[in-house]
Amino acid sequence: MIIYKCKTCGAQMDLGDAGSFSCPYCGGKSFLTDADYRENKVFRKSLLEYYKAKNDSKEFDYSSDTLWKVEGRDSYEMANGKPLSLEYMIKKDCGDFVFYICKETVVYIFNDERQSKAFMDGLDRLQLPEADNKLKRCFPELKIYLQLAQQKRALVFVRRPGFYPASMFSPWPAVHLAWVISRMENFCCTLEYSGMGYDDISGDSVFINPATHEGALFGDWRKLSPTTEKSLKMLRRTATDLAENTREVKELYDFLNSAPAKDAFDDFTRWDTVIEKGFGGHKFVQM
Repeated sequence: MIIYKCKTCGAQMDLGDAGSFSCPYCGGKSFLTDADYRENKVFRKSLLEYYKAKNDSKEFDYSSDTLWKVEGRDSYEMANGKPLSLEYMIKKDCGDFVFYICKETVVYIFNDERQSKAFMDGLDRLQLPEADNKLKRCFPELKIYLQLAQQKRALVFVRRPGFYPASMFSPWPAVHLAWVISRMENFCCTLEYSGMGYDDISGDSVFINPATHEGALFGDWRKLSPTTEKSLKMLRRTATDLAENTREVKELYDFLNSAPAKDAFDDFTRWDTVIEKGFGGHKFVQM
């Protein structure tokens, strides 16, 4: 617990943002100095942990997810005989697995262990640059693996508040489609860095948060290829399918109808030129 005493009245002060404190009794305010940080390493560690916990609680505040609604319920028997109950907004039968979008999770129910293992093997091939620790948010984060009855397997992944398939919001005006393309280019660059391609980029597998412009790539992670060439082609096809009008910005039209660059990094550079010339630079335009 973090305790900081008011220098005026001696009461415990409330911790605010950026190392600030306020007294609930006399109204006094105080800020930690550099000396405070240096002399109290334990306090500094506690302060950092406090801010991390505070940030995490906001990140997973599902009360702000006003788009969410329950459309159905399913139940599976687990290997231990207990039920796995799912309340979902979207359910999709993909043949050898069933895909659910639940309030706090994205769930895959596979028919057998071999298929669930192949999925995780594909996902495990991803290599994320250490310098960019936010990239893990762009790909499925496993929460729990469950053995079900009849040899079925469940892979339960994190769904952050506000993340939905991009197809839910189509057709997309060009100004908003632009940042969705940027997210897909981010995905492809990570795939390029990992030395592989991913052959299931679509309006259903690309999840986006319209409020924050973040994205995450779900879909079927068994569908891999040696290079990102097909991924970049699917990026263009997905953007075209989502678009309200691909001719609205000439540079956008030219890009979507062009052949991909030799690799994802060069393709992103080409797309960045489209952002600058066709959209006047990188601008956050709220949906």
